Amino acid sequence: MKCTRIVISAVAVTLLASCNGSADVAGIQGSGGPAPAAVAAVGPITGFGSVFVNGVEYVTSGAQILIDHQPGTEAQLHAGQVVAIKGSVNADSLSGMATEVSFDGDAQGPVTQIDLTNNTFDVLGQTVRVTGSTLFDEGIQPRDLTGLQAGSLVEVSGFANAAGEIAASRIDLKSAGSNLQVKGVIEALDATAHTFRINALTVDYSASSSTTTLANGSSVVVQGTTLTATGGLLATRVEVLQGLGATANQHVDIQGIVTSFVSTTDFALQGQSVTTDANTQFVLHGVSLALNVEVDVQGTVNASGVVLAKKVEVRPQGLGLVRGVVDSVTATANTLTVLGVNITTSASTELDDKSSQHVKLFRLSDLHAGDYVEIQGTEGQPGLTAATLERDNNDNRSYLQGVALNVLSPSLTVLGVTVTTNAQTHFQGPGGTANGAAAFFSQAAGHVVQVRGSFSGGVLTADQAQIEQ
Repeated sequence: MKCTRIVISAVAVTLLASCNGSADVAGIQGSGGPAPAAVAAVGPITGFGSVFVNGVEYVTSGAQILIDHQPGTEAQLHAGQVVAIKGSVNADSLSGMATEVSFDGDAQGPVTQIDLTNNTFDVLGQTVRVTGSTLFDEGIQPRDLTGLQAGSLVEVSGFANAAGEIAASRIDLKSAGSNLQVKGVIEALDATAHTFRINALTVDYSASSSTTTLANGSSVVVQGTTLTATGGLLATRVEVLQGLGATANQHVDIQGIVTSFVSTTDFALQGQSVTTDANTQFVLHGVSLALNVEVDVQGTVNASGVVLAKKVEVRPQGLGLVRGVVDSVTATANTLTVLGVNITTSASTELDDKSSQHVKLFRLSDLHAGDYVEIQGTEGQPGLTAATLERDNNDNRSYLQGVALNVLSPSLTVLGVTVTTNAQTHFQGPGGTANGAAAFFSQAAGHVVQVRGSFSGGVLTADQAQIEQ
């Protein structure tokens, strides 16, 4: 089961140069309205049947698919991978046409330095943070940080936060012999020794095919096949990434983390400067715009290359979790009920089918009562707003995570569900430390707790109860 932590996420994903076009979001051609507007978008894939990114469904029938700068197919893409899209968006702001979809892994290499306490691990000198929204390859069992082994070769896609960590959106296993790859910002460039650093990784580019002048502060993607005895990377290819690359008045839609913050009129994400004005719509969901807040910015590029935001929306990343059997589904209303918890989904909910059915174009309409799912999201009144939804093979145990209410031994309420404990319940404090029932019930009220057990008659009988950090 996935560990759930507060998400602080960002990514070093670069939008390639986009088509020229109107800054205004426009209508479908031939409908009598204005033509679709050229768009450059970046964000995690949330679904297929086309490609869903940032709540927009992009038709990909004629699109070029690039994976690590090589021609690929849509079938090779997965939910949770962060992609850059070039194309157009229609007047409804919900549909569009992609001419290019590109994906580059942020880090690909062997796993080192697994830290279960801080929910991190290292890949090629890059610290990867596992969050409640991280999706895992089905070959990783269990699908959380405990399912990783030192030395395993993985590919990480996600968002780089202000500390330079990669907050993982998806982690995939890779086969032995796969290329090594890192994306990041050049530091400590030594043109004589032909070396530089990306965070803790030293890159030797003396034998690389780079044709672009390198400089400190440049964003690059580095590939190689060989590590030095000290863990450095011998690069065969270094490519300088060109940033947003959009023209003046280009429409853009960027999801990422605020990595530089001066004020609400001067901040940056994805290496792109953003400004706002009196016409900007802020949808903050009760969160103050600040460093390390995940946002979706929609706007246009001005003559100075700065994005003037029409809308800035915070992406709430809550600690709520439900894992169990589906009670009912109403796909037309984008809702379902699991363990008695009402769940609301949206076009931004990442959908992934890890069950034996392996539905690639997985949608809410594919779910049925009796299916087993895991849902991560934001706790509300009532229920949960889903950030991720995965269908899994059946598990006899049920899980809930949320703020503990109505705490009175031997019972409490989590996500509106009554949880009862007994002499067989194993109690844990923050960080997984052993704890007794008395200590748990004296500390749990108002804190996020995770409970596991059997669900029957609207009550979860817990065999494990833990106070989360």
